Amino acid sequence: MGMRIRKKWDLLSEQNGALAVLAVAFLLGGAAGCLLAALSGGAGAEELGRYLTDYLSLAQKGELPRRLWPLLWGQARFLIAALVLGLTVLGLAGLPVLFGIRGFFFSFSVACFCRVFGVRGLFPAFVLSALPALLWAPALFLAGVYGFLSAQQLLHRSMGESRSGIAINGVWWCRAGLCTGLALAAGLLEYWVVPVLLRAAAHIIL
Repeated sequence: MGMRIRKKWDLLSEQNGALAVLAVAFLLGGAAGCLLAALSGGAGAEELGRYLTDYLSLAQKGELPRRLWPLLWGQARFLIAALVLGLTVLGLAGLPVLFGIRGFFFSFSVACFCRVFGVRGLFPAFVLSALPALLWAPALFLAGVYGFLSAQQLLHRSMGESRSGIAINGVWWCRAGLCTGLALAAGLLEYWVVPVLLRAAAHIIL
């Protein structure tokens, strides 16, 4: 009984460690995205302002081009990469890099709206970026944490420290299916709900 409890605590500690590594990588990428948006000035800032103004103008008129499959792929590609990286030792380095890139793109889009429109830019930024993140972020972190632990197991096995490896069983497939479903739901949300809310945000901003 005591051995079982210790194993559960060890697993929980490992999960917390993996979560901390990926969260730090995501936040560092996010900080880089905010910094890049803040440093844009001169012609670059003017071009960014024109682009976002034109983008919101199209959204206001309901003429924003949005196709379903590219949106679904855009949400699922990071998750698929996380699942694949978790099957190899490369996941130990690849997953933090992936999370850093995801954090960069997420914060850069939010920071650009705030850079151009000020506090008012938080509304379209939330609709366009943060709202779908309520679905894809839990899926990405769930897949990333378990993928990071699997990559650790593969490293220990390759060094002869352990015989345990990746168990691609029913639990793995259920977890992967749940994460994929959340990512696809984020894409559907971006396709059906975001344009309506973005149109309302455009009326407020413009």
